[in-house]
Amino acid sequence: MNTTKNQVLPDDYRPRHYDIEIVHQNDECFSGVVDITLEKVRETNTISLHVRDIEVQRAEVRGTNGEVIVADEQTYSPEDDVLTLRFPRAVSDCVLHIEYVGKVQTNMSGFYRSGYTDMATGERKQMYSTQFEATEARRAFPCFDEPELKATFAVTVVAEQGFTVLSNMPERESCVRQNGRLAHSFHTTPRMSTYLVAWAIGDFDFIESATEKAIYPSIEGYDIMNGVSSSSGKLTIRVYTAKGKAHQAQFALSVASKVVDYFSELFETPYPLPKLDLLCVEEYSHNAMENFSLITFRPSALLLAGEVAESDPRSLQKIAYVVSHEIAHQWFGNLVTMKWWDELWLNEGFATWVGYHATNKFFPHWDVPSLVMTDAHEVALAMDSLKESHPIKVAVRNAKDIDQIFDAISYLKGCSVLEMISGYIGETVFLKGVALYIKRNKFGNATMEDLFGAISEVAGLDLMAKAKDWILKIGYPVLDITVVDGKISLSQRRYLSSGQADANDDLTTWWIPLELTQDSTCTTTEMVSKSQETEISATDFVFFNNDAHGFFRVHYEDETILANICKNIAQLSSRSKIALISDVDATGTFTQLMAVLSAFSATHSQDYYVWNSALSIFHSACSIIYRDASPEIRKKLAAYNLQLIEAHIEPALLALGRDLKPSDQPDVLKGRFYEAILLDAGQLGHPAVVSACYRLYAEKAVTPRTRELVLGTILSQPDTTCTLYLQVVAELQDASLTHMESILKSLGGVRNPQLFEGVLDLTFRVVDPMNVEFLATALGKNPYIRDSLWGYFQKNYEPIYKRLSVSSTVIDRAIRYAFRDLTGDDMIIQFATLFDGKSQDGFDRGVRQTLEKIRRNTKYVKSTMPLLEKAFQD
Repeated sequence: MNTTKNQVLPDDYRPRHYDIEIVHQNDECFSGVVDITLEKVRETNTISLHVRDIEVQRAEVRGTNGEVIVADEQTYSPEDDVLTLRFPRAVSDCVLHIEYVGKVQTNMSGFYRSGYTDMATGERKQMYSTQFEATEARRAFPCFDEPELKATFAVTVVAEQGFTVLSNMPERESCVRQNGRLAHSFHTTPRMSTYLVAWAIGDFDFIESATEKAIYPSIEGYDIMNGVSSSSGKLTIRVYTAKGKAHQAQFALSVASKVVDYFSELFETPYPLPKLDLLCVEEYSHNAMENFSLITFRPSALLLAGEVAESDPRSLQKIAYVVSHEIAHQWFGNLVTMKWWDELWLNEGFATWVGYHATNKFFPHWDVPSLVMTDAHEVALAMDSLKESHPIKVAVRNAKDIDQIFDAISYLKGCSVLEMISGYIGETVFLKGVALYIKRNKFGNATMEDLFGAISEVAGLDLMAKAKDWILKIGYPVLDITVVDGKISLSQRRYLSSGQADANDDLTTWWIPLELTQDSTCTTTEMVSKSQETEISATDFVFFNNDAHGFFRVHYEDETILANICKNIAQLSSRSKIALISDVDATGTFTQLMAVLSAFSATHSQDYYVWNSALSIFHSACSIIYRDASPEIRKKLAAYNLQLIEAHIEPALLALGRDLKPSDQPDVLKGRFYEAILLDAGQLGHPAVVSACYRLYAEKAVTPRTRELVLGTILSQPDTTCTLYLQVVAELQDASLTHMESILKSLGGVRNPQLFEGVLDLTFRVVDPMNVEFLATALGKNPYIRDSLWGYFQKNYEPIYKRLSVSSTVIDRAIRYAFRDLTGDDMIIQFATLFDGKSQDGFDRGVRQTLEKIRRNTKYVKSTMPLLEKAFQD
């Protein structure tokens, strides 16, 4: 990643207001006119702004005295998307008028179209919407496309009559143009960044609700400078979908109305716009986008195919969290925006943290704190253990750099560090500081100094001094627990999953807030040096990083300490158990991991999140060593896996189809636990489980809750027939996108070699690019197909690259997910050779990180296999 000076526009003029008119011509192109009110900073005869995939037909400035000056020269720099207009003489405050034509994109960015099938008629239709984050607004209108250059926007969209047209603000008026098209003009927005501008055109249905609180601005008397109006009332919230699907958004709508009220109270600032729309976009490369008051979603992040009680709990959790996350952005990112993309985490880290916070508030029976451990904390630890990671605040120079930091560091490490600081000072104090930060910076831009300054003021502590290394430095520490003279001693060093960090990589001494459990008593301390002695006896039961509030790993070097923890593992919280298993996997040996898993299994726990994490970690380790393991070792590992779960299989089978509770009930996690156990047993070939899944499939008794279990089991059998495989593939044609994701994940688990070519063709030639990640993830975890997958990818790289590189996000995820478990010196060479000399624009960091993982995996296999062979011999 290039770390030289940011590619920013000259600071000669600052935009204050945009008048934008978009005329949708057809599926291929649109025309536009933009009038940008500019304030002079330095008088010059050139104006530079951003454009991409736009043809400027006329450019002129209109002075305050009415004088019109036409640009006499245009120069364009494709490297940074900058158009420079030169005028015959210097220009002062003015309105820049540009007429242009642009392309309707097909790559899920800019102003683009999405295809879908009308549910009632079967007709193929199109909808049109925008995706401007991070630097794609310039594809739809010439603009000053930087987050700090906020302005107000008045948008007009001209489209065929009969379409619904939406934008950031309520519609002000509509009128028929001479060509018979309808011009929809929207009220002027408050000050905001260009990447948050949005509009959409389509044949939509909607459902609506209103908040309970009546504290929100109305459009009558709306003050765009302060986000208030002369009268307040309830906020109307709508969810728009393609015709015939709006009823599937009831759950999302109910979440949204509660969350808006909750955040308005929590942040002590009411939601500042006079409406809120959520729009389901049929083709989408991300989960959602927080456009100010017109939030866009992929279908699986907004819609349920059936009733709440019948739905897969994972779908409910995803919708509740994503809706909460995006609504949080209306404050964090929209109302208060980072100054430059190097502090993207201010938007995404906080929206992640508070999105989970709100989900836990309204769905406490989901045990969201444990969900955060598995889906955020652990994922961030894994990513940040790489040399090719990056600091939370990271230098980014241009658009391609920016796209690559929408990753686990900005989102999940950012979330984890905020959780650590909130836990240290107390959540109430933390949120009071956050509220102060919002009030001070609303409709403006801010930095991490502004955030931690406000929180420090409320807390009475210098939190910037404590937090800065976590934000500015790459990586995190591992706490080595050793014994000196019978007492426990602590030392910290940077953790790297590839091995011991050398001196140049281990220069940081982190401030570590340390919660520890000693003989059932929890105490809190701080570590501010490289090493620290304690008075704790090595024979005591002691667990460090209680509830895993700290973002670090713990390495129990002394076997006695680890053995004491295993004896008392039942006393640990769910989060602590997850942390223990993960830390031993990361810092210990495979045999130590097995010892901890056996200790946990012996407690007969039915804790879904701990089991899910434990099995995932064990499967990952087995997947990595599979290539080098002998058939005998593979057989013994499978037997050990079955031994871990055996006591739970019969109760889970009894519950299958009978006692799995409705998804909206408090004991839903017990049902998820049963499903996880049965899927694991089914993929191990347990006869009773396999038979039950075949029966459910044959009887067409598969429900949304059991779909992944049933399909994942029957497709993973070595003797799965081509006929059955094709039956499942055929289900993709009529599946909702939520169900489609489950089907794709299951298809990636095939083990019959006769099906390999079909599923690989499906992945890289048939499935929509937006959904490739689901198959790639499953294929990447499937050791049976891994060599075939890699060979196919090598052989067909050029057509695969052409198809997936329409979006750098799509190809980046496909490579990361499909090849992160590759191992072997031969694979290191082949992977590096494949990408050497090829364009990696927008995904070069992902390629480097994947190569580092392959090297790490190879080293892990070489160190693990001798220990494993010895353990099984003994």
